[in-house]
Formats: sequence, structure tokens, C-alpha cells
Amino acid sequence: MGKGMLITLGTLLAVFVGLVVFTKTTSPEVTSDGSKNFYGKQDSKVTLTEYVDFQCEACYAFYPTVKEVKEKYKDKVKFQIKNFPISSSHQFARRAASYAEAAAMQGKFFEMHDRIFEGQKIWEKSKDPSEYFDGYAKEIGLDMTKLKEDVASKEVNATINADLAEVKKLGGDGTPTFALNGKKIENPENTVEAFSKVLDEALKSTE
Repeated sequence: MGKGMLITLGTLLAVFVGLVVFTKTTSPEVTSDGSKNFYGKQDSKVTLTEYVDFQCEACYAFYPTVKEVKEKYKDKVKFQIKNFPISSSHQFARRAASYAEAAAMQGKFFEMHDRIFEGQKIWEKSKDPSEYFDGYAKEIGLDMTKLKEDVASKEVNATINADLAEVKKLGGDGTPTFALNGKKIENPENTVEAFSKVLDEALKSTE
């Protein structure tokens, strides 16, 4: 092999290595430990977590109950909402979760969460629910340019994936899945009274 060929190969190798290093430097893997959507008493010893699919009929049915429970116990319990979009049966669930998490990055997760659920029976029938989600975003005063960037961001995607991994580890096999202090609640009843009983017992055990 001639000296010129060696120099050429050496140059190509250097360029290749440089590109690999540059790619790793400019496009680091984005990781997340999950969403941070909290409501109520932040330092409570009792945390109720709900893993939701915004296009799920059962989640839609639980929504008013959970909302009432959150208001009833907001001075005693820490509530958390995480994502459990089941894309195999709900084609827009992941998109809805992305909009909710993008809203969270502007401090308005629960405002978007409520509007998405309240409008579920309308947007789920559309060909593309983004126009509805954009409308909700404008209603709650979000920066639309930032919202669009965040909806498509690696950060939001990583957050949703982290939530999915967490609920899978928890043993969640359907939506909504509820957990009390990190332990799955089996077959929760969709009534304020049933949730109140669970929370009252948990609060009493911490006294």
C-alpha cells in the first residue's frame, strides 16, 4: 500500500472518529425519572398516584371522582399524575400525553390535563386531535412556540417512557392504575367514598 493511500485512509479515519465524537457530544441520550405532576400537600406522608391514558374511557369515568377527591384531600394528601398511554388501542393517547407534559414544562399540567379529559369525546373522533390540543393550550395561556417544540422534544418523550416503565414495574395492566405510596391499589372502586376510606386509613397509619 502506497504512502499516499495510507495518508488518505488515516485522514478518513480521523474524520469518522471526529464525527462520532461530535454526534455523541451534540446529541446526548436523554433520560428521565418520570413526570413530576403534583397536587395537594407536597410534604404529605401519603401519596396517591394515578397513571392515566387520556383516551381511555375508564380514565374518563374516573376523572370527576379523582378531581373531587383531590379537592377534598388537597390539604392532607400528595396527589400525582403519571402517563400510561396504551397506543395499541388508543391512537391519540401518546399525543395527548405529550401535550400534557409539554404544558407541565410551562407549569400548567393540570390545566391541560383537565381540558384534555373534558374534551375527550370530541377530539378522539377527529383525524388529528392536535388542533383541539392547540386550542386548549391557547385557552390556558401557553407559549405556543415553546409548546410545539416541547411536544416533539426528546425530554417529553423520555418522561413518558419513564412513566411507562414505572407502571409496568408496578404491575399496572390497565388504565387507570392507582398506587398508594408506591403500592398498586387492586380494583379501585370509582366513588369518592371508596377513595376517602383508603386515604383516611393511610393518613391514620401515619399519625
